[in-house]
Amino acid sequence: MPATEVTRGGGKAVSVRLGTTGLNKSYGTVQANRNVSLAVAPQEIHAVVGENGAGKTTLMRILQGIEQPDSGEILVDNEPCRFSGPREAFAAGIGMIHQEFMLAPDLTLIENLVLGDEPVKTPIARIDWNAARASGDALSAQAGIRIDWDRRAGTTPVHIQQYVEIIRLLRRGTRVLIMDEPTSVLAPQQVEDLFRLLRHLREGGTTILFISHKLREVMALADQVTVMRRGEVTFSRSVGETDMAEVASHVVAGEFDHEDPVFEKRRKSKHDRSVLEVDALCAPPIERSHPLRGINLTVGTGEIVGLAGVAGNGQSELVECLVGLREPSSGRIQLKDRDITHATIKVRRAGGMGYVSADRRHEGLALDVSIEINATAGSLRAPPICKGVAIDPAALRQTAAERLSRLDVRFGSLRDAVRSLSGGNQQRTVFARETAQDPTLLIVSQPTRGVDLKGIAAIHSILADIRMEGGSVLLVSEELDEIIALSDRIYVIADGRIVGEVPRERADVATIGRMMLAGNGDLHAA
Repeated sequence: MPATEVTRGGGKAVSVRLGTTGLNKSYGTVQANRNVSLAVAPQEIHAVVGENGAGKTTLMRILQGIEQPDSGEILVDNEPCRFSGPREAFAAGIGMIHQEFMLAPDLTLIENLVLGDEPVKTPIARIDWNAARASGDALSAQAGIRIDWDRRAGTTPVHIQQYVEIIRLLRRGTRVLIMDEPTSVLAPQQVEDLFRLLRHLREGGTTILFISHKLREVMALADQVTVMRRGEVTFSRSVGETDMAEVASHVVAGEFDHEDPVFEKRRKSKHDRSVLEVDALCAPPIERSHPLRGINLTVGTGEIVGLAGVAGNGQSELVECLVGLREPSSGRIQLKDRDITHATIKVRRAGGMGYVSADRRHEGLALDVSIEINATAGSLRAPPICKGVAIDPAALRQTAAERLSRLDVRFGSLRDAVRSLSGGNQQRTVFARETAQDPTLLIVSQPTRGVDLKGIAAIHSILADIRMEGGSVLLVSEELDEIIALSDRIYVIADGRIVGEVPRERADVATIGRMMLAGNGDLHAA
């Protein structure tokens, strides 16, 4: 077939390492990709951004050979091609690092490195571990990083796991590296380290295509940015020829100002009464979870308190203890004036605790159950939904509709399965349920993970409104900009300990980032 070039923003024809022309993909009546033309040049860092449902995931699945386009072409090195499966895409040098890492946790890093592609000694076909280690050392040195290959993956920090994922793909000949939200679990310094590595790989000949909602990071790292909206490419430009405001306006079609003033919604209050008190809380590790080591924190009335930390340092375990999903070994949890350390979940909810889980798809929602049931779960045995011993269907629908309307959840029918909603609307549904009865304390874990720009703004507005109305929020997030913007005080957790507390007026990304990586209890800000 003849070589092909693709024209992109500005009318420039570019050589293509990986791309598409006129790509279309439909699922029934839903057109996920519509006439998508994408051109990723050799040795380019190319960002693809867009709201949930914009078609990014479908496009990446097509580029990996997981899905087949209805029409249009994939281009590799300027040549049209077609992938019948992931193996063919991989053979063409295309590899992807998913948001959830794919390492086997019980294997060592060196075992993960060669899993499925082990170097063998002939004729007895034994794994040549010396060759495996040599290839790992050579690639890590080429990337400018050091790795303890004998460490088990399940005990390895997330940024090192990400490096191993990258090196594993490079070892197998990957020339185009696709990365999905690569910074979502990293501390600020680790983000800078990752960016240095990606720039180094670019200079060495690797092409990088990454998907992100974080426009500041896109503008700091990428050479080219492409915006998708409703299945189409609506904007593509060199980063040097645009700015964050222009990109954001294309992401949301001018419907939202990305510098939303919600961050300044603040209710003046002394926070002089504690709603939540946690005293010397300890919990043992379960399987590969992190132990808690004497956690102390408080949340006051009308206050948003942030909990910042690198993923895997005890945040999840602490939240599980607070909401009743994990039994602490010692210490005390007090909600208002009541000791709830060993109370049931029902008692905690009756006492005014609400909970938005970090995993909305598996914990926050029942995906195959209707929208109306998901929006009212926990209230089905109480008036007005329950009358006597029976549920009133009309009252159920009205209650669900009122809750969803309050948070502007967009849906077709209340009887549709909740999985039919976009990620942002799924998250709003969880918030609609958990805030419906004005909880005294709302515990929110990773509220904007995987949510687009408008969804993020809506969730931030919900949290700010709760605070303004005198409610209290414990905000657990790996997004430092989010924590700093919304919180009155910020605790930093590392290695299962609280290593510092920072008031909002003294909080900045650099200070909190250093504390997140310290993990030795000697960094405090007053």
